[in-house]
Amino acid sequence: MSFLTRLFRPHVELPEALAQRVRAWRALSEADERAPLAAARFAVVDVETSGLDARRDRLLAIGAVVVEAQRLLPGHGYAAFLRAATPSSRENILVHGITPHVQQGGDAPEAALMGFLEFARRDVLVAYHANFDQTVLDRAVRIQLGVRLLNPWIDVAQLAPALVPEAHLVNRPLDDWLGYFGLRAHVRHSAASDAFATGELMLILLARAAHQGLTSVGQLRAVCERQQRLRPGGGAGGV
Repeated sequence: MSFLTRLFRPHVELPEALAQRVRAWRALSEADERAPLAAARFAVVDVETSGLDARRDRLLAIGAVVVEAQRLLPGHGYAAFLRAATPSSRENILVHGITPHVQQGGDAPEAALMGFLEFARRDVLVAYHANFDQTVLDRAVRIQLGVRLLNPWIDVAQLAPALVPEAHLVNRPLDDWLGYFGLRAHVRHSAASDAFATGELMLILLARAAHQGLTSVGQLRAVCERQQRLRPGGGAGGV
């Protein structure tokens, strides 16, 4: 660990059992960008929040699924609601449907976030408009667990138009891409359901990537970065 990393990592006092789990997560091997796409493991994630300001609004729910070896693994999912003393606004609840009872009866935030870190490991994280999810999750794990979320990310909102330009869906919401490929989220604005739908979309994009001669995780991330340079401003919050 570099001096700057130690200097700016927030200090959080944790119970020893939880601190051991954090240390075990930090000791995991980092994602290998040379890993072949045919065998790579991705954690596809979605979050629900108390608003659209990723730097200020509260994380309410996390949903995630695993795509590994170009398969959506059945039974390998993660879902958690984070406990809050005060529920989010009525207008916000109308969007995601997380009732005051569910918000106040959720998991302790540090437990929910630790469970997510152990589920995601240090693998590549995938999301639609990933900058929003990344900012929200990184802020939450820093506050609750005192670590940075250093996993690499792939933004499906950048990857999809790069690999499927004929769809003409640049800077469009997730629903448009799901509709284009005949997919649907069973419950929109549910973190677990949106993560599953995004995972299905990711499978299609991995097949497109292979057809176009892309073979590694690093190449896939490079495609996203090129698309971001061509189309800046496409990573606004929400899906």
